[in-house]
Amino acid sequence: MSDSGSDTPVRPAANGSKHRPADESDDGSTSPRDKKRVKLEKHAADARAKKRAAQAESDQEDEEDDAPRPARKRGGKAVRDEDDEEMDDGDEDKDDDDDDEGDQVKQQLVRDTDGYVTGSIVRIACHSFLTYDSVEFRPGPALNMIIGPNGTGKSTIACAIAIGLGFPAKVLGRSTKLSAYCKNDSTEETWIELELKGHPGEANLTIRRYLSRDSEKSKFEIDGSEVPAKDVIEKMEELQVQVANLCTFLPQDRVAAFAMMTASERLRETQKAAGHRNLNTWHDVLIKEGKTCKAAQVEVDRHAEKLKRMETKQAETEKEVRAYEQRERLQEDLAVVDVLIAFAEYNDTFDKFQRAKEQKTRIGNEIAELENRYRPFRDSKAALELIVEASKKEQAALDKKVQRALKDADDKKKSLAKADGDRDTINEQLRTINKEVKERKEQLAKLKDDMQKYQALVDNEPPEVNTDDINSQIRKKTTAKNEIVEEANSRKTDRDNIHHRATQIKRDVETDMRQLEHMKQAGRVRELACEKFDIMSWRAVQWLRDNQDKFRGKVYEPARLNVFIKQEFNGRKLDMRDNELINMIEGPISMTNFSTFLFEYQEDYDLMYRTIHDEPERESKGSGIRFNGTTIDRNWRLSEMPRTLTNEQLNRLGFDAMAIDLLDGPEAVLCYLADAANLTKVPLQLNRRPLANSEIEKLRVLQRYYDRDGSYSVKYSSYGGKFAQHDFRALQRAKILNSTVDQSRIKALQQRIDQGQEQRLKLREDFDRLQREEADLVAQVDQLEQERAELVQEKNAMQKAHQQWLKAKSRLDTIKRAYDQLKAKPSESDRRAALNTKLRTIMDKRVRYAFEYKDLVMRAADLLESSIKVNLQALQADNDKRAMDVMTEERDEEIEAKKQELATVQAEYALLVQSGKQLKAVAEDRINSLTPALRDRVETRREEDLPLAQLQDDRTDIETNLNCMQAVSPAVLEAFKKRQREIADLREKFEDAESRLNESKDIISTTKSRWLPKLERLVQDVSAKFSAYFDTLGLLGEVRLNKEEDYEKWGIGIFVRFRDPKDKSGDVQLHELSGHRQSGGERALTTVTYLLALAELARAPFALVDEINQGMDQRAERNMHKMLVETTCSHDVGQYFLLTPKLLPDLVYHPKMKVLVINVSPWIPGNLSLEKILNKKRKLLRQKAAVAAA
Repeated sequence: MSDSGSDTPVRPAANGSKHRPADESDDGSTSPRDKKRVKLEKHAADARAKKRAAQAESDQEDEEDDAPRPARKRGGKAVRDEDDEEMDDGDEDKDDDDDDEGDQVKQQLVRDTDGYVTGSIVRIACHSFLTYDSVEFRPGPALNMIIGPNGTGKSTIACAIAIGLGFPAKVLGRSTKLSAYCKNDSTEETWIELELKGHPGEANLTIRRYLSRDSEKSKFEIDGSEVPAKDVIEKMEELQVQVANLCTFLPQDRVAAFAMMTASERLRETQKAAGHRNLNTWHDVLIKEGKTCKAAQVEVDRHAEKLKRMETKQAETEKEVRAYEQRERLQEDLAVVDVLIAFAEYNDTFDKFQRAKEQKTRIGNEIAELENRYRPFRDSKAALELIVEASKKEQAALDKKVQRALKDADDKKKSLAKADGDRDTINEQLRTINKEVKERKEQLAKLKDDMQKYQALVDNEPPEVNTDDINSQIRKKTTAKNEIVEEANSRKTDRDNIHHRATQIKRDVETDMRQLEHMKQAGRVRELACEKFDIMSWRAVQWLRDNQDKFRGKVYEPARLNVFIKQEFNGRKLDMRDNELINMIEGPISMTNFSTFLFEYQEDYDLMYRTIHDEPERESKGSGIRFNGTTIDRNWRLSEMPRTLTNEQLNRLGFDAMAIDLLDGPEAVLCYLADAANLTKVPLQLNRRPLANSEIEKLRVLQRYYDRDGSYSVKYSSYGGKFAQHDFRALQRAKILNSTVDQSRIKALQQRIDQGQEQRLKLREDFDRLQREEADLVAQVDQLEQERAELVQEKNAMQKAHQQWLKAKSRLDTIKRAYDQLKAKPSESDRRAALNTKLRTIMDKRVRYAFEYKDLVMRAADLLESSIKVNLQALQADNDKRAMDVMTEERDEEIEAKKQELATVQAEYALLVQSGKQLKAVAEDRINSLTPALRDRVETRREEDLPLAQLQDDRTDIETNLNCMQAVSPAVLEAFKKRQREIADLREKFEDAESRLNESKDIISTTKSRWLPKLERLVQDVSAKFSAYFDTLGLLGEVRLNKEEDYEKWGIGIFVRFRDPKDKSGDVQLHELSGHRQSGGERALTTVTYLLALAELARAPFALVDEINQGMDQRAERNMHKMLVETTCSHDVGQYFLLTPKLLPDLVYHPKMKVLVINVSPWIPGNLSLEKILNKKRKLLRQKAAVAAA
């Protein structure tokens, strides 16, 4: 719980002139002292903001969703008001008086007339919370001793106080989930109600918090009205309730944490619990300002060193800068002269331009005069050119006509030659007619002789032969052969079908074998992994595979080689790419389980271990093969393995399967894994859904289960309500099962391959049988074919004479047709007459073509003559033109010479124009580039109108002076100016850092002067009480303030010595309390003593310790109890709760003390009264005393 005093140690006075601080001037300016106070206040505000943010972040982790979050805000309103008044009333120039500090701390606990201090607990009520169905009780205002056996619900009261007042569950050291604090076997609403003592004269404060079993949401009510969690937190800060502070609230599960605290943590918690309310705030200011001071000192040193280096460098560069400035002045003079030269050059060019312009005009006028004088010659030349052109065109037209006429004559000559060729062809045909007549006569005579020869054969027709009987035999043989051929074809068809089926089966078997080989690659991956990561097991596997015949029973290789995840479960395909699923299935199985060889007989295990380990070890140390092995029950059956949950229970609880249900492999190996890794007792959740946690705890049969997030180990308490505790671990990445093989698929493929091989063998037998039957049928067909051929041969012999007659008759008919056709051809005279007629026609054409050819030749001669005449006329005109060309060429040369002169002048004119523009632009650019001061100098010098030569001489003098000076880079001046600016900036940073350093030192000095005296007094008071308590116990102890240069490392050390003080050995060295050096009882005794030492100084309205007496002996416990009663029942101490499971007899009690006894039973009478029981016991004791006295 954070410090409730959240305001700054120093606060400015209230506004108004009457209360203006003494250091503030009349003109409204702020004094350095006021600045320091403002900075202190700013540091305090920053500290409060950081603590609030840290507490809010912590609460956000504890409560999820939109549940109210008990964020620990700093500085309740009432506390701030008190502190403000304290600061305002005090003099700003005066520190807090140490003598008043103790009184101020004690006066913070305001006790009412009923004995309760403000903020103490008046009433506690719980409903369906942890071990209680319903409970309500009223603690006393002083010490409350709550006793009861283990498991009865003492710690439940501590949980109710912390959670009911809005603090996060993590302060208890138990589960951080609020739903875990709801009663497991109850369905009623869970709530906690606490009634806190109000300020004197005001009503008590009642806070109720409702918890949810299904989420981390909760809601708050204050005095019956629902409020946000922050309102509850503000109330707790207002009342200075410090449940999160181990110095005021020490639950059972965090007792050891107190001893494990560092000295710095103990200091922080002690400052929160006791002493001045601003101790922690001042401490935060010192820590922060200490860091600021260190950083500022480093910055000051760094800036000072750098400033010194830069100033030294600046002094060295100053001479070069002066030389650079002188050179700059000469360069300015040079720039002015360059501008003057540019304007002078432009003026010279302008004069040349005017002269060129006048010359261009004169030559142009001369050219115009010559052109007018020579124009008649040019006109005559143009007329002659037209005549020559016209003659050439006419001559070209006549040439075309001549060519066309000659072409027509040539075409006609070709037609005449063709007519001559046709004439020669017909004459040749007439010459060949006589030869054809002779050949025709010879052919007719031969055909006539052949007709007579075959006519004699046809006239002598032989008798017909009866072949019906032999034809019948041939048909029978043919029919029989066809039937056998059909049967043989049927056999062949069957054989082809068998061959096709066998081929198809062969392809299917080869496909299955390839798939089988591919699927076995995963197994090979496993083997390679085993060889790489578990070489001993792999060597043992290799030896086993080579020596299987040596064993009596079956020996199984390790599960890492033959166990895989199933491809399907309950009709659902399992995604082998689902890493969470694979990690979850492998989670329960250890690497030892995966690497163990399984033997059916012990003798087989002994044989293998002796052969590959013991014997090689005897020969050479380290050469044996180490492996894990165990014997298994040969009668194991996976279906008979005991399961903790039925399938219906699995589904009801939110699970899908037991771990063993998702694995595939040899049954014996699966049985071993189920037994060794409890795979039949570990359920898994394949699909995300809510788990029935309450029913899981109610069944009390699961010790481990998995979901998609990780594994949960369930432990059940052996005491009291035997509550369940869930430990969560994230899933580890799978190393074995991430390469898997579908064993059912492998079996199916192997079965299909075996079946295919058997089918192929059977088909081969059928194929060979059909092939033999087909060969027999083919032999029968060959026999029948031979017999039929013999019958056909016999039939042909019987029909040979008749067939020869038929051939002769057919030949005679053919000869007669050829004789008739040859005789029907036209006669030679008709053919000769037709050719003569055709010859006459051709000769007529030839005569016509000859006359036409003559006419065309004559026309071409006439056209050629006309062309010659025109050509002569063109030659004459061309000669006249040439003569005129000579005359005009002389005159044109004269004009051309003038034009060339003009072109030269124009080119010079254009260059002068361009040059003038450029020179003008250069001059203007140069003068525009100058500064106004240099432009004024240029204008002044231009009035002198100096010639260009003098200006150029001046420029040469300036350049000479520049060349005589050493060149200085402009970067030097730039660097000088830049360094000058950097020095100014650095000096400002140095002064700022130095100011911050001094300011931090002032703040540290001021804050430490307030913090350290109060802290030392607090530590002295605590140490005095602690030493007194330890002295009462016969022990030595003290509390020390550990001081370091770094305020963050300051701490409170508890130093103790548990040896007998009467020991005269001289070893009186005290040892600091830690979580390792002292025993548990010693740590507990030291812890409670320290808490007692803080009790009278504490600001919290109540404190609590739970089972702090664990590990103490009776003497220490009795003395500690006495001191606890005496301390907590004093007037200056607030409410105190002591929870303990045991009670020694004859302990010291106090009238202010209240003993609360927890009665646990399924049923308690409503009229049960402990007071009546005690009164009755006292009465009996008095009666016994009276009887004894009588």
